[in-house]
Amino acid sequence: MDELRELRRHHDAQPEPAPGTVDAARARLDAHMRGGRSRRARRVRPMWGLSLAGAAAAVVAVAVTVAPGAGVDPRPAPARPSTTTTDLRLRPVADAQDVADNAALLAGAEAGWALSPTQWGYVKSVSAVTRTDAGEWLRGRPQETGTHEQWRRFDDKAFATIEQGRLKVHKGSEFEVTYRYLLALPTDAGQLLARVYATVDEEDARNRASLRERARQRAESTGKSREEATRIAAESAPALTRVERDRWAFQLIAMGMRDAALPPKLRAALYGALAAIPGVRYEDTASDLLKRRGVTLYHVLDGYLRDEIFIDPETYAYLGYRTIAVRDHREPPFDGWKKGEIRDWNALVEAAVVQKAGQRPG
Repeated sequence: MDELRELRRHHDAQPEPAPGTVDAARARLDAHMRGGRSRRARRVRPMWGLSLAGAAAAVVAVAVTVAPGAGVDPRPAPARPSTTTTDLRLRPVADAQDVADNAALLAGAEAGWALSPTQWGYVKSVSAVTRTDAGEWLRGRPQETGTHEQWRRFDDKAFATIEQGRLKVHKGSEFEVTYRYLLALPTDAGQLLARVYATVDEEDARNRASLRERARQRAESTGKSREEATRIAAESAPALTRVERDRWAFQLIAMGMRDAALPPKLRAALYGALAAIPGVRYEDTASDLLKRRGVTLYHVLDGYLRDEIFIDPETYAYLGYRTIAVRDHREPPFDGWKKGEIRDWNALVEAAVVQKAGQRPG
């Protein structure tokens, strides 16, 4: 999923990112917005390839429930009366809102427990190799995939990966959407979407201010008057259009879901927020990277670029995402898009809450 602006949530408990880090992220963002991408050898960061730049207020303790069919906490869940799908009276699914409503209904029946900030979210995923050696982009099913495991502390003070067969623990976080941001989101879909739009607007304002200042400095360095340089700067970074704003909101939510173990109530609220974004559609026939049957919520940019998430039609667990071109699109002088090209494809295998880095559920 390309084109999401780097996300920054400032908080006095976390330092401002280094200027070099921000500049590098923005350079990668510019390349993504034009259809380009540089792939990383270490698959820690999501494929958007943007740098972490902060989080929302710290979460001291939150209620977390492991997603149905997505791993279990090593502690037994508290006993509760048996609840069947029939008892819950799930509605027939005809659109994105029905998906969100049914997910919320199932999530309401889930048992939960208090979560310590020092616990870890475990995620195992499979990613398609969508391009090799700058050759043609993937079309159809991939011939090669990679399996990845990662652990993230819920207070974002550390993360871990498997590198050369050994567990490697890193300080801090390198994830675009932190757990502290995600777990501070409201579980009301409308309130959650408002928070997401606020995040998009805040980052867009910061981005435009930075771009305009650079444009002004360049103009003045070429002999332009201050007035002319100011005019050029103002024209160099227009505000997001409504469609672009909706797209950033979709991608922010999708990014948050792809690398995290999320409580079902929060996940259902994320579905509800997606369903409320103008332009988001539902499709009832889909097969994800692991050939699991699913449904999709998707958004198409300018009629050519489709971002989609896959959802289990029975448990409403998140299954993964894909970015695919649905028609040809030229972007001279940069590489264009050809119909059928797949630029990102990922499947969630398992997500759970564990007690330490390196621990697997079960």
